[in-house]
Amino acid sequence: MNSSLVAQAMEQIRQRRLLEDIALEQRLDEITLKVPEVMEARNQLAQTSAKLGRLIFTRGTDIETGVAKIRDENLALQEKERVLLRQNGYPEDYLRPHRVCADCEDTGYHDGVRCHCVDALVRQLALQQLNQVSSLKLTGFDNFRLDYYPTDPEDGRIPRKWMERVLHYCQEYVRTFQPDMKGLLMQGNTGLGKTHLSLAIATGVIRRGFGVVYGSTQDFLRVIEKEHFGRAAQPADTLDGLLAADLLILDDLGAEFSTQFTQSVIYNILNTRISQNRPTIVSTNLSRSELEEKYGQRVVSRLYTQLTCLRFVGRDIRQLKSQM
Repeated sequence: MNSSLVAQAMEQIRQRRLLEDIALEQRLDEITLKVPEVMEARNQLAQTSAKLGRLIFTRGTDIETGVAKIRDENLALQEKERVLLRQNGYPEDYLRPHRVCADCEDTGYHDGVRCHCVDALVRQLALQQLNQVSSLKLTGFDNFRLDYYPTDPEDGRIPRKWMERVLHYCQEYVRTFQPDMKGLLMQGNTGLGKTHLSLAIATGVIRRGFGVVYGSTQDFLRVIEKEHFGRAAQPADTLDGLLAADLLILDDLGAEFSTQFTQSVIYNILNTRISQNRPTIVSTNLSRSELEEKYGQRVVSRLYTQLTCLRFVGRDIRQLKSQM
């Protein structure tokens, strides 16, 4: 695991704990002023250790009975605090530290080892780092306009009705998304909404709490090539990040300059993710025959047999917008 990202994650957790400690002090000051009876109850609870000490060192004392009495008094004081807070419009846990991770209480360590919350944060930071490679911006389904698609039949299809079905399929894909479901191949001419819908899926899946990496195939390949041949400014492993993401979106496959290295990387990404049941969304302007000519049968076979193909039809929306 990247030591730099681990250090960043630990610092974020430290800052998170520090900010909550400050916020707790402010809540304590507030209650001291507005509900002083609560603080009186807490002060009595704080004397528990002293009470136990006196009980142990007092001769002739029935320790078991004394401990039971102190326990009952403490429970009564805790209940009094909860009641007073509730009566004054505060949550019962208002004076407890609000930790994000219950296991390590935002220390970063649990049972002497690094907590799972640190590893989860490292994964988030790695995804953010990967997505910085992309020039694409996330978007949603709401501004995907079907009125740009013609209602006159084309090649036996009515583009608007066809694309309405594609839109609904993509929305359902987000609603039911799981990290082991089948990927998508979005195929069609330029300007038909493939990038828009793939990024809308990314937005929806991210909101559901999954890790998504999205970007143009060309951008990712350029970074991977620099890292592979030692030309990157900073050490990283973009390829590992692409392989591990819950959902990977490769936009505009075929626009990149093709070499034996890039073809090998594309095959590796597709084959590895498919074998691990990790979904990948690929968009391309190329036809099947053009894909075969550029990447060969191995890649095309995986695209068409292992991904669900969504065909995009209609007219170039960007050209239509420019004419308005």
